[in-house]
Amino acid sequence: MSLNEQALRNRIIKFLKKHNNKSYKQKNLSSALEIRQKDYQAFKKILREMSQEGEIERFRKNQYGFPQEKDLVEGKLSVTSKGFGFVLMDEGRDVFISYDNLANAMDGDLVRALVFKKSFGKNPEGKILEVLNRSTVNIVGIFREQKTGGMVYPEDDRVKSPLYIPPDKIGSNGGARAKNGQVVVARLEEWADPRDNPHGYITDVLGYPDDPKMDLQIVAKSKDLDLEFPAEVEKEAEQLSEPNWKRLKGRLDLRDRVCFTIDPEDAKDFDDAVSFKQLDNGLFELGVHIADVSHYVAQGSSIDREAWNRGTSVYFVQHVIPMLPERLSNELCSLKPGEDRLAFSVIMQLDSSGKVNDYQIRESVIHSNQRFSYEAVEEIIKGGSHKYASIIHLMQMMSLSLQRKRADQGSIDFDIPEPIFSLDENGIPYQVRPSERLHAHRLIEEFMLLANKTVAEHIARKNGKGKKEEWPFVYRIHEQPRKEDLESFLTLLKNLGVNYQIHGDVKPEDFRNILNIVENLEFKDFVEKVALRSMSKARYSPDNKGHFGLAFEKYTHFTSPIRRYPDLVVHRLLKQYQTGKPDQPQRLRAYLEKTCDRSSEMERNALEAEREYAKIKSMQFLSQKVGEQFDGIISGVMSFGAFVELTHYLVEGLVPMSQMSDDYYIYDKEKYQLVGKRTGKRYRLGDRIRIEVLSVSVDDRKAEFKFLDKHE
Repeated sequence: MSLNEQALRNRIIKFLKKHNNKSYKQKNLSSALEIRQKDYQAFKKILREMSQEGEIERFRKNQYGFPQEKDLVEGKLSVTSKGFGFVLMDEGRDVFISYDNLANAMDGDLVRALVFKKSFGKNPEGKILEVLNRSTVNIVGIFREQKTGGMVYPEDDRVKSPLYIPPDKIGSNGGARAKNGQVVVARLEEWADPRDNPHGYITDVLGYPDDPKMDLQIVAKSKDLDLEFPAEVEKEAEQLSEPNWKRLKGRLDLRDRVCFTIDPEDAKDFDDAVSFKQLDNGLFELGVHIADVSHYVAQGSSIDREAWNRGTSVYFVQHVIPMLPERLSNELCSLKPGEDRLAFSVIMQLDSSGKVNDYQIRESVIHSNQRFSYEAVEEIIKGGSHKYASIIHLMQMMSLSLQRKRADQGSIDFDIPEPIFSLDENGIPYQVRPSERLHAHRLIEEFMLLANKTVAEHIARKNGKGKKEEWPFVYRIHEQPRKEDLESFLTLLKNLGVNYQIHGDVKPEDFRNILNIVENLEFKDFVEKVALRSMSKARYSPDNKGHFGLAFEKYTHFTSPIRRYPDLVVHRLLKQYQTGKPDQPQRLRAYLEKTCDRSSEMERNALEAEREYAKIKSMQFLSQKVGEQFDGIISGVMSFGAFVELTHYLVEGLVPMSQMSDDYYIYDKEKYQLVGKRTGKRYRLGDRIRIEVLSVSVDDRKAEFKFLDKHE
């Protein structure tokens, strides 16, 4: 029997890892592993290769051992749609893992990786040595029958290998047996050798790809998002009833105040309302009234456990996967017009510059007088008539003051348009247009920002009164960009002709200045996207580290408890702290740490799901435009071609090098351009261009374009 190289490599690593404080000569190691004499030369060759690749370490006197701890890292693997991945690190930079070095690891796995001594990019590079704990992420794909069993070909580009399904594991949990060409959900069961296909089993059969509802199911299942609530959660929600409106002990009765909601036209849950009036002392009273979800959802209940697990609502084009059952989100907690509702209110007294002179945070009961859409409020701002027009104009005045105040503090105001899809009855897009940020949007944003900031500062004041131990809380934090990311961003700007210098520590106003500089340049949207990527990701934490992007020293999320779990926790903490010191603060902090980590993780997962769904819809729209011509802008330049974003649709496709046949083009990485060797013709980042749509693959989420001409 010939030597099984991969099996031997695994045995060598396992043995040396077990004896990681020792090193062995070749002969001693071969003896310990019981290598046969006829395999000894091959064994020596494998040892040399493994040491060169970094899987094991070669010491002096030709001895071998497990790599030293300083060369090893452990973390969660995140794989991109382009095939490579990163080991995510709590401290330091994430470790880049190329496609060839992923071994048998998959997205979401907890892995141990070797960090190479030399790296060629901005991140350290390495290779996966071992999977410590497998992710339980669903694998959604097309099932294809074979003579023995079948294969599942993943829809997700991040899963690099088809999954082999043995004959006895083709049936789902519910008993349905997968048929050829159907979309199925599978789980990984075993994958020892990267050269072989992983083995798995089918957990669910979704149906055929041409089902109009399949897009949503594919994305939801691949992100492990439940479209339905467990029966016990629904039952518990249905048993909840409205409060006795005559017994509202301890609540501030605000039902005589004129207040209203301002939301998207198609919104079904209304978790925030606003009120506004001028006081006799010349100040202005702004009320931000938030649905009191914590009154109905008790900590530890079935509803609460499910909400903790979901972390957030997920919004698709025509669908929502809610955090809370409809009985709560659309009925009991929703601040519907003309109905009394329990709320948690932040009532602030402001001067004309937007400074908060006084405030109170109270449990309340409100009565919404009007349900406005953003578009309706925009019409009033522009001069339209309405019985509440005078209030809205006062609100707009205060909103502008708050915007100026934030700008003076250096707060960054990204304004990146998103594609808005209009779908037909089969869920196919017939129109795509860029989102528009209205004055009405900014009005509500400013009021919610101020309420969140006021709540965070309220807790800081409570903690600042000579307490030996701070009361635990949930903050929304956004840390400074890492030095390496900032340097990369500044280098990109320089290559685009924007030479911006930062002296000392980076400040929010530096980013604001850069965005002002590129405001009227062709590559404005691209620079905004790169600026956003160069920053740390905002997240939840019990440790207040400030919010860099907003330039706030203290910030939290209080205003959306129907759709964000941290907001619900903040409401509970505020209520608890109104009655005095928290019980067992250390235990509470441990719970908050776990909750913040989970909520941040599910927020990222939801964002990925929403983007993936938007990508599918973009390709479905573009698949109807093959052969047509459009204006666009070069949004990315790579060695294999140029990405172009269509101007009016915000849909992106690739012009591959193979379609640039008029010359031989050289990739200039430093200046983000492709240069014709013979003609000197340049295709640069930000260039306006005209293209033809050549082909579209909805399954692969890819579109191929061809250059027609440049707009000089």
